[in-house]
Order: sequence, then C-alpha cells, then structure tokens
Amino acid sequence: MLIRLLIEFTVLVLSCNALGAEPPIVDDPEILLSRIRNKVAEHLSQLPNYTCHEVIDRFGRPLNSGALERLDTVELEVAFVGNRELFARPAGTRFEEQSIFKIVSTGTIGSGAFGAHAEGVFSGDAATFKYVGPSKKEGHQTFRYDFNVPQDKSHFLVRHNSAEAIVAYRGSFWADAETLELVRLELKADHIPSYVEVGMVKDVMRYKPVQIRDSTFLLPYKSELAAIETASGFYYMNIVNLERCREFTGESVVKFGAPIDTPSADRATPSQ
Repeated sequence: MLIRLLIEFTVLVLSCNALGAEPPIVDDPEILLSRIRNKVAEHLSQLPNYTCHEVIDRFGRPLNSGALERLDTVELEVAFVGNRELFARPAGTRFEEQSIFKIVSTGTIGSGAFGAHAEGVFSGDAATFKYVGPSKKEGHQTFRYDFNVPQDKSHFLVRHNSAEAIVAYRGSFWADAETLELVRLELKADHIPSYVEVGMVKDVMRYKPVQIRDSTFLLPYKSELAAIETASGFYYMNIVNLERCREFTGESVVKFGAPIDTPSADRATPSQ
C-alpha cells in the first residue's frame, strides 16, 4: 500500500513538472499542518449551520468478480450538531439523537463523511501526522499528509450483525496549496478483529466550496465507503452524494433523547 502511494506521488510530481508548474516549497511542515488544521476547525464550526440531503447508492460484488451490481439507494437528511452527525428520514424536519443503524437497519451503511471523520482526525491529539510532499490531486496543486489514529484514541466503530469493535485506522489528506482547504480525505481500517467478520473498511471524501445565500462553506460533496465482508467474500461500495444543502433553521428541530450506548462517529457496518 505504501509503495503504491509513493509511486503515485512520484508520477504526479513528474507530470506537474512536465507542465512547467513548480511545486510549492514547504519550510516547516508542522507550521503548515497547524494552518491546515485551523482551516478545518473553521470549516467544522460552520457545519452546524447547514443540513443536506444525502443520497447513498449501494453496490456490491463477489471479490472474484469485476462488476459492481447496484443493490439499492438510500436517502437521508444529515446534520452536524455537537460534534456528531444526526440523521432524519427523507423530508423529515426532526433530527433525533440515534444511531444511523436505527434508521437504516439492513445493508452496508456508515456515518462520518459529513463532518465526524474530519473531527476525529483534525481535532484533539488522536492522530499523528507525517508530511509527504506536494502533489496534484482532484485538479488542485496540494500538500499531502499521512496520518495514523491508534485504537485507544479511535472512535471508528465497525459493526457487523451483532459483533462490533472500535478499531485503529490510518489515512491521508490533501489540502489546496493556496487556500489550505481540504481537497480529499481518505481513511482505512484493516486491522479489525476476526470475530467482526469485516476485513477492511475504507472511506474517501472529496471536498468543494458551496455557496448558500451569502455564505460559503466547504462541503464533502461526494464520498465512497468500501467494505469487505470476510464470511461471504463480498465487496460492498456505497457512493454518497450530498445535495440540496440549506441553512439549519427553525424548520429543523434537534431532539435529544436518551444517550445511545455506542460512539456516534466514524461508523461503517456491512450486513447481510
């Protein structure tokens, strides 16, 4: 995995040089990281002002097959309140503090792409970061960092049927070289206890600025959640698109009920 990423980085840098563009020079990666984290914190502070319609197209295939088959489509409303994601059914105006698994009880489903993944990586001291270098990503000149979050500081919950575990994860992010805004965030967990019967979970988020009325906020407009179910040897892929984002006004009421018994962030659960 590391070899592939390093090769990709080399190819992108050579392609950039071939076009005559000079990669940016970083004097102090720690200072740069601090500035990027401040940008992410600013983004997260704006998220509670908005809610979006989430469309999840779910696909799957056996591991030895190359063709993904569409399984179904799930639609939800999502909001980010109190550093966690809350969900409601389509056209619903009331978000309740409950697990996404209570709303979507079958199939592969996860939360975190709207804001909780970024919160888990960039806030606090859970992650350790390593500067990789400049690269070209999603049409941007970017800075790339890799990161690791150990199990004892993780909130990444993987659930399969009645089995679940909090797991360590690692990943990378790319920030625009000029604005320092997030361009792409990737997370991967593959050291999952065997009793959970999930071999791998990976989430990829792509970001872009979105204008709503007089404000602009950074939206993870598209994400991909992949998971491998070891018992069946099945590969699942969810493609998540956010649309119809709007201000979180009095028409949307947050209702806090009894606390749930599992963490709310960074969840993915392949189910049969």
